[in-house]
Amino acid sequence: MRTLAPSEKRLLLILCGALFLALNMLGLRAFLQTRTKLRQAIVSARGELSEDRTWVSLADTLLPADRWISAHPMPSLASDQASAALLKSEREEAEKAGLKIDEENLLPPQGNPYGSSVSVSAKLSGPFQSMVKFLFAIQSPDAWRRVEKLTLRSDSQPPNVLAEFELRQDFQTSAPTQP
Repeated sequence: MRTLAPSEKRLLLILCGALFLALNMLGLRAFLQTRTKLRQAIVSARGELSEDRTWVSLADTLLPADRWISAHPMPSLASDQASAALLKSEREEAEKAGLKIDEENLLPPQGNPYGSSVSVSAKLSGPFQSMVKFLFAIQSPDAWRRVEKLTLRSDSQPPNVLAEFELRQDFQTSAPTQP
């Protein structure tokens, strides 16, 4: 093999330097791409972790409600039994409070994702203090009953008020019994 001339040596040295520089640039590019992908993965993981923490926090917040629902299950009734019980309890509480029932309408049962509900729309009149006692007595979370669409107005006689409301009772539909 022959020895290289000085110009050939210089050219070989420049070629090797250019090749070394190109390989380093390719390596640097690959490193930067990997680093960018890794940063994106970290940001994504942090977002998922934050979302998971939110779900865990929500679950911890709802745990007492779940315990309460387990301790106080929704009553299992037929829709006509639920309507009758709701109407009876509304009338009894109004009588206890000394209120006059001006009008009441039983509304048809409605289904919801957790069971069914029946409603009674009523108009009552009487003293304000008695109306407040009635409203507190009739709403019973343990019985899955609540007042909706409440409107209170002054009556022509000052301590008395007129109340229009809808009382709703939630229940689970019981299976029909076989004779």
